[in-house]
Amino acid sequence: MFLDKMKTLASALCICAAAGTLFTGCGAENQPAGGNASNEVTRVGMLTNLNASEQQYTALIREAEKRSGQVMKPSDIVYYDTMTAMILGLNSKSVDEISVYQSMADYMTSTNPNLVPANHIKMELEDSFCCAVHEDNAALLELLNKGLESMRSDGTLTELTEKYIKNISGKESLPAVPIEKIEGADTIRVGYTGDLPPIDMVLADGSPAGFNTAVLAELGKRIGRNIEMVPISSGSRAIVLESHEVDVIFWAIVPNDKTGFRPVDIDKPKGLALTLPYYNDKITHIALGKH
Repeated sequence: MFLDKMKTLASALCICAAAGTLFTGCGAENQPAGGNASNEVTRVGMLTNLNASEQQYTALIREAEKRSGQVMKPSDIVYYDTMTAMILGLNSKSVDEISVYQSMADYMTSTNPNLVPANHIKMELEDSFCCAVHEDNAALLELLNKGLESMRSDGTLTELTEKYIKNISGKESLPAVPIEKIEGADTIRVGYTGDLPPIDMVLADGSPAGFNTAVLAELGKRIGRNIEMVPISSGSRAIVLESHEVDVIFWAIVPNDKTGFRPVDIDKPKGLALTLPYYNDKITHIALGKH
């Protein structure tokens, strides 16, 4: 079913492209879209948060908009459990923009010319990516932190970021990332979405790919554990961890921006603990292009 979901994502991108062609004449240039000007609010699609509800996140965004001192249309947050559903929501105009990370925006707009940066007043928002584990699993948390700190200190995390994010073009396929098996080692079940190209994705043949997978592959070797990747949706991350279906989830975030309006534990449900950050990325918005 997960492979089917990723095929649906590819189909959704094609649908967006086809829709853009219908709205334009041949040879027309794309213009950034910033939502429906007739609306009083900008409807912003976002992947489901681990902890804060749509209403809570909307309230935080509204407060930040007021405090910014800039004139802008207020935003309403609409959650989606998968990137596939969020792109379809954008295409059907259920939302005006979608909130994604800069690396994703760069990749998605390069693979589909009908997706463009949204024309809106940006707030400087950034997230740090972490793994999440059960709060009572201190041994696993310490083990993961030890591996991540080792990868940070020797430059491995920087190298993986360069190889799998910064040097990836949307015109090329994401490379599959093999995860080596360690004979006789214990196994850690890791829930991942495979829904955030190029951060992570599942290829057409079912192979995991992208930066997160590369981090996991190296992390497993560093800590001497086998990694079993369990595909999940963004919306089910907290549930599968709390129900012990997985031992770790990739990814959870910690706000890392200058505004300070988002609590540092906004993505941390009670009973879960977060590892050291392994990646930072800025938040941006993309929309369907106007032609």
